Amino acid sequence: MSVPKYDSLFNPVLQAVHNLGGSATVSEIENEVIKILNLSDEDVNEIQNGSTTKLSYRLSWARSYLKNYDLLENSTRGIWSLTVKGKK
Repeated sequence: MSVPKYDSLFNPVLQAVHNLGGSATVSEIENEVIKILNLSDEDVNEIQNGSTTKLSYRLSWARSYLKNYDLLENSTRGIWSLTVKGKK
């Protein structure tokens, strides 16, 4: 399975944060999404541009959109949490 587009990562990101107790760091979310989607090392390490992986790049966009939809918040730098709406 290749790395899904950012909008196909919305549910895996929400599920990952939920699995991690409702809040998690960027790297914890990434690792959990890798498990959820059963991504191969080749998929995980695919470079988007420069030194950023395609997965990290797309997860960043997914978190940003989920924040705009009021499903995630990052009130503490580097820590993402489910909002009340996101818990539903």
